Amino acid sequence: MRTNALSTLSFWNTPRSGVSRMQADIARANQELVTGRYADIGLVLGSRTGLAVDLRQKTAELAALRDSNDTAALRLSTSQAALKQMQDTADKTLTTITSLPEDKRAAALKDMATAQLASLTGLLNTSAGGQFVFGGTNTARGPMSAYATNPASPAKTAVDAAFLAAFGVTQGSSGAGSISASAMSSFLDGSFKDLFNDASWDANWSDAGTAPLTNRISLSETVQTSVTANATPLRKLAMAYVMASDLGTANLSAAAQAVVTERVASLLGEASKGLTTMQADLGRSQAAITDANTRMEAQKTLLTNQIGQMEGVDTAEAKTRVDRLSTQVQISYALTAQLRQLNLVSYI
Repeated sequence: MRTNALSTLSFWNTPRSGVSRMQADIARANQELVTGRYADIGLVLGSRTGLAVDLRQKTAELAALRDSNDTAALRLSTSQAALKQMQDTADKTLTTITSLPEDKRAAALKDMATAQLASLTGLLNTSAGGQFVFGGTNTARGPMSAYATNPASPAKTAVDAAFLAAFGVTQGSSGAGSISASAMSSFLDGSFKDLFNDASWDANWSDAGTAPLTNRISLSETVQTSVTANATPLRKLAMAYVMASDLGTANLSAAAQAVVTERVASLLGEASKGLTTMQADLGRSQAAITDANTRMEAQKTLLTNQIGQMEGVDTAEAKTRVDRLSTQVQISYALTAQLRQLNLVSYI
């Protein structure tokens, strides 16, 4: 007959090793109880783990697109409000021109246009979420430079130089009264209009990017989500307000004044139509984002359900497992306490 060696140390270590294992099982069961998913996905799913990871990546991508859409929606709504204000101001100015007698239009327009040019600059420098909404691809800085500044802005300097080159006098000079209607018309269609072409606009007025922003709003759809301060209707607005406020209309002859006010009215009408088109384009983008968000929410719900079916645990079973393991640990602790009370006499 063979007798195995016994020791108090072996008695103590046996329940201790079991306790360590059960405590690890309790930790995993508690994690599953809190998260609602298996603690070790790879161990449970095996070869299906890759599918679960892929589903989670798609869900994360949808969530990122949803966040991006919220930013784009804010930019669009801010742009829409600013464009609407610009259009209302242009329409109000046009109404003022048409409602006054021809000989009173120039005087009424000067102060009004000065304020509206400053307002246009402020609106085009509108920001939302830390981005300038009319900056195009250059959203980090305000796109428009103020016209009336001290010292004179590049745009103001260019206008003054063009007027002096065309007529040999400044806008404030009494000599401006000798400018004929035909000469003023040629100036407005020539060197003054050139001040608002691409090169001059970029050099003297705008720091905006040429291209508007586009956003990927779903897994398969991209839309334009901004307008740039370089857009033609916005240039026409600036041209009209400068024409009305800074071409010395108070000193011009009645015939030259009539040419200026007629051209201002034409530009405001064209700008208003262009602003309507811009708002409609942005409105389509807003509708596309709303539809995309609805689709992505449905896709996200479907993917979440699939992930839950693969990774989800029975929380009731996990709670039962925690309780059972906790009871076993308590029993082990009690057994260990009893073993500590044994002595050499107990083995005889």
